[in-house]
Amino acid sequence: MNVRLECLLIPALLSGIGNVCAQTPPPAPPPPLPVTVGPWEKTITLPAEAAPYYRITLGTPATGWIESVDADTGSQVKKGDLLAAIRAPELVASRDARAEEARSARQKITQAKAILDSAKAEARAADSEFSRLRDLAGKGTVTNKARDEAEARSLAAKAREGEALAGIAAAEAEALAADARAAEAEAALAYTRITAPYDGLVVERHAELGDFLGSGEKGARLFVFEQVDPLRVRLHVPEQAATLAKAGQGVTLKLGGREFKAALARVSGSLDPATRTVTAEVDLAGSGLLPGTFGTATMTLAKLESAALLPLSAVRTDTDGSRFVLVTTEGAEKKVPVTVHTVEGLKAVLTGDLATGQSVAP
Repeated sequence: MNVRLECLLIPALLSGIGNVCAQTPPPAPPPPLPVTVGPWEKTITLPAEAAPYYRITLGTPATGWIESVDADTGSQVKKGDLLAAIRAPELVASRDARAEEARSARQKITQAKAILDSAKAEARAADSEFSRLRDLAGKGTVTNKARDEAEARSLAAKAREGEALAGIAAAEAEALAADARAAEAEAALAYTRITAPYDGLVVERHAELGDFLGSGEKGARLFVFEQVDPLRVRLHVPEQAATLAKAGQGVTLKLGGREFKAALARVSGSLDPATRTVTAEVDLAGSGLLPGTFGTATMTLAKLESAALLPLSAVRTDTDGSRFVLVTTEGAEKKVPVTVHTVEGLKAVLTGDLATGQSVAP
């Protein structure tokens, strides 16, 4: 027996009257969805940490005793300021010896030039005598033997002039080598003075007055030094947003209870295989913050001047793969092409020929 017949007979049998069951009405169709068009942007907030712009360990390869310690933990110093000095007698002696060698080599150049001047004068005199005797021999006034002897003296004088020129070249080469050794010794002595490479802060001191530095390993860690202005603020952008993070992009930092407007200075451009993030950095100058200050960074990854946010169910796909929505106007539906820019949960961010006040089919 079908349901309709049951509705007609069962109540009649039970009550003795001929009423019939009322048929259940179909569910009402869902109402159209209102459209609101306005600016849209995609932001992301990430943990951020301030780090020193540079952090280095200062030491020295010099062997000797720490003669003075001129900076301590927490010292604010300027570029070139002395942090510590090393007493190294061997380096001082080597520097003095090499300087004396260079001075002696330069004196040899002076001596070689004096020898050349004398040889040139001798060569001119011998050449003049040879010319005079050659003319006299042509006239028969002197013998050919006298002329030949004068010619030999002239050639010998010119040879000595050439030797003097070679002596100058050798002395100059020796002086260059001596100057190089002297400069090397002076450079080695410079390692006995540990200075600040830039304006910054001494955060660790391991130098002790009178301590002997007998090896490079011990002398390699006397101070830990940081440049604290500007700071590098680092944030790690997750993989899904990594391609949208670009150098120059605006970012709002909240650090130490304060807010800073800045821009990304650099983006690594490569995902860390362990964290699947890219590292982005902001250069923050004049903040007065301490390295290690922790906070957040908020940046806009994408922005649209005019967009609509509608449920995914309202977006339909045409036969050619294009997307559209059905705009309802006075009971009629019209296909309006749209572009889906991104999806937020169950809603799509759309642009197209849409306006606030319109309605679309769900």
